[in-house]
Amino acid sequence: MKKEKVARIEERIRSVFDQQYQIIKMLGNGGMGCVFHVQSNSVEIADFALKVLDKEVYIENKLDFMREADVMKSLDHPGIPKIMAVTEDLDYVYMVQEYIRGEPLSLVIRKCGQIREEYLQIWMESMAETLDYLHQQGLIHRDIKPDNMMLTDDCEIKIIDFGLARKKEQIDQADKKVFGTLSFTAPERFTKKVGTVQTDIYGFGVTMYYVATGKKPENMKTSPQESYAIMEKKLGETAPPEIREILTKAMAVKPQQRYRSFEALRGDLAHQNLVRNAEFEDRQVQFSHMFLILATLFLIGLISAY
Repeated sequence: MKKEKVARIEERIRSVFDQQYQIIKMLGNGGMGCVFHVQSNSVEIADFALKVLDKEVYIENKLDFMREADVMKSLDHPGIPKIMAVTEDLDYVYMVQEYIRGEPLSLVIRKCGQIREEYLQIWMESMAETLDYLHQQGLIHRDIKPDNMMLTDDCEIKIIDFGLARKKEQIDQADKKVFGTLSFTAPERFTKKVGTVQTDIYGFGVTMYYVATGKKPENMKTSPQESYAIMEKKLGETAPPEIREILTKAMAVKPQQRYRSFEALRGDLAHQNLVRNAEFEDRQVQFSHMFLILATLFLIGLISAY
């Protein structure tokens, strides 16, 4: 969206909300709208994210400009920002949302590179739990990528941008073309297959691949099997075996080879945790036994010396 249009939107915000909010800065800007960090001008100052959708662009793409607001109003989960208010005028839809203090995972990885295993495990569990909730509500996100995963100041993961979210059975124009970032697009979407639960699972897999390796996923448009092999090799060089096993299944080229649901994926994550904890306890027991043996030998040596 061009600067001139953004400036007009800022003026419109002041007019529509009657100076209710002060615009602090722009958080994001895309072809279909933009997001601002705003602060209320009431006595009790509060921060919000104000997302503005351009109706004209949605109509041109034959998409429902009210769907995102409708989807978000139906959700109640700590991993998804709350929506406070929705209003519209002739040209725009305005959504006042919970403001998330933090950074997108894409920026975190650009700053830090490959993330430590313990954080990777926690973030995988958090993301999978939130997406499992979303799917249980009969919805799919269709745009899972690091830009849409916020790491909060409390080290929690929140999923944002529900602009492409829809009911599982509800096919729309976005299913007939590729929207979003190509590196995080599931291979079947390049052949005009509709978005499914497995599309979100692929997005999860390649997002966590990015976190685990610090490298962007391969574009799956032209040679998906070769691209998959490259990513599988990089995971083998960086991620622990149990994480590698889950991610390679999540980002399989064929949808039917991926997890059938996030519930199943979470089951594997929980199993890996149990295995890891059992191995840790075994090492602790072995250490205790070794300590007792050494202590006993030490005491026997002392007694023998006397």
